[in-house]
Amino acid sequence: MRLDDACPQMNAEKWAGVERILDKYKVRPIVGVIPENRDPDFVAVADENFWEKACEWQKKGWTIALHGLHHELHFHEPRGYYQLSHSSKTEWAGKSSTEQYEMLKQGYQILKEHGLTPTCFFAPCHTYDEATVKAIALMKTEGCPMYISDGYALHPYQRDGVCFLPTLFDTPHKLPMQGIYTFVYHPNNMQEQDFAYLEDFLKKYASLFRSADEIMEKYDSVKNQGILGKIIEHAIYFLRGIKGSKE
Repeated sequence: MRLDDACPQMNAEKWAGVERILDKYKVRPIVGVIPENRDPDFVAVADENFWEKACEWQKKGWTIALHGLHHELHFHEPRGYYQLSHSSKTEWAGKSSTEQYEMLKQGYQILKEHGLTPTCFFAPCHTYDEATVKAIALMKTEGCPMYISDGYALHPYQRDGVCFLPTLFDTPHKLPMQGIYTFVYHPNNMQEQDFAYLEDFLKKYASLFRSADEIMEKYDSVKNQGILGKIIEHAIYFLRGIKGSKE
């Protein structure tokens, strides 16, 4: 399970609702923390206790992820391997490896100053590029290892010196294929029916969930994406390309 867009300006009531459900069924998610939010779409009054809450998440075994830096989006025409299936809104893609490396260092340091140690990274809008991956690989050599919560396959894999924990779906559902799946929620946008669906799903399948860090420890020598992973990836690129051409 992955939760996106945690920051002082998040909808605290909705996040508390998700947390109650996850605690009830002992599910430990990845939680994407925006180090220094500047996104005007987050309009809630800043919660002065946010960073204490985030530290409590970490103590409970939730995986802390570095979710961008400021969550400020700009336009960048999708191109290159890592942007084939994603939108033109991005905080990262199109910037140099040097600039992205400095952004990573700044975001990492902000979280560390608040008592958090991120072991994962994912970019706003799923939009990142080769320069992002290169910068994360460089962070690893300097003692700040992070894997990426993104990509397409049925198991974690390695590409360009970085490990990926795939995210194939948003809404949780039971699948016939054996594999490791990350389901993504944006608590700020959840409605009453979303909370009901999540609890109903966890009543049935909570025992199948594992924390991301626990999974990645078992894949400390992860292999490449594999033929099946590439087939899945290109199928998703193709389907999203068709959808984009109709919009």
